[in-house]
Amino acid sequence: MVTHLNSVRFARGRLMKDAVVVSHRLILVVSGEINYTIDGDRRRLRAGDWFWVSAWSRREWSSGHRGCVLRWVEFTTDAVTVPGGWHLAAPLSADELEEIGQRYARLGRDLGSGEELAKLRLEAETKALAALFWSRLREAESPAGERAASHPEMERALAWLEANCLRPDALDVFYREVLTLSPNHFRLLYRRQTGETVQGTLARLRLRRARYLIVQTALSIKEIAAECGFADPLYFSNHYKRFWGTSPSADRGGDAVA
Repeated sequence: MVTHLNSVRFARGRLMKDAVVVSHRLILVVSGEINYTIDGDRRRLRAGDWFWVSAWSRREWSSGHRGCVLRWVEFTTDAVTVPGGWHLAAPLSADELEEIGQRYARLGRDLGSGEELAKLRLEAETKALAALFWSRLREAESPAGERAASHPEMERALAWLEANCLRPDALDVFYREVLTLSPNHFRLLYRRQTGETVQGTLARLRLRRARYLIVQTALSIKEIAAECGFADPLYFSNHYKRFWGTSPSADRGGDAVA
């Protein structure tokens, strides 16, 4: 469901501090530059860049020396429907940037209307816009800005980890039954391509899911720890606090930071 849409010009040096977003966001850089960080991975983006920020990711950003104009639409859906990290489309040409900007404008008009037909148009246009984005998704780049070396094992490994991250024995099963390369060789390739360790990926996926469950459900912290692959609730709480900067009980007592 679309919950928000906006187009804003941000002045030079505008800083949005580190926070957790609670909705998926499809963001278009219309002009200028922006330095955007998702889950610790920082990129410099320019006009024509189009990217997705997954719900329950940590993000911060600052506008460049000329400022920037951003258009974005926010969606609500299950927290793990789309993996975290960077999802960046191939750069848009000037004509494509204009066309997609007009699509955002149409979304804004329908979102502000209470008519039933407008709601149907909004749903259809939103799905079309998201489909267009995912069809243009490009291979992720390394933090240094260079395209990471690809390996056929990476895509299969990442897909398995994302699908099985909540299993308590995920790491053991992965290395014992899924991996075809030697563990040491794979760990080097994985770190080079993703910028993190396999353990780091599992922790990030589990803790994104945990924060969603804490804020959005009435499950106890012990139940959430077990569902997210943590056998020890105390270890889970300590790990959660180190990752998110706040305890599970504190998040349960207030709204998540957007």
